[in-house]
Amino acid sequence: MNRKWTKHKWKAIHRTTSVTAPIFILSVHLLLLVLFEQNFLAYILILLFLLLGLSLIVQYKVHEEIHLRRVFKGFWRVSFLLFTFFYVGLTMYGLLERLFS
Repeated sequence: MNRKWTKHKWKAIHRTTSVTAPIFILSVHLLLLVLFEQNFLAYILILLFLLLGLSLIVQYKVHEEIHLRRVFKGFWRVSFLLFTFFYVGLTMYGLLERLFS
């Protein structure tokens, strides 16, 4: 749907990742809450701040100058990838745990 609006494949992909990143972050939090019956929100926030700091460092090392918009885009895309893998892994873990118990 987004590709029809933008008519550019990569713009559509980037916009979709920007929209779904917070959904995956929230989903991972809820999966951790359901699977382990503990609140991991503080750890998720610490991880996000570490990713933001890492993104700032990489931006400075590569371009020797910090553009906050570019830093935030990189941070958001890495967060999307990381939390997508966490979501898939936790979903598989939950399914296998319920299957074998």
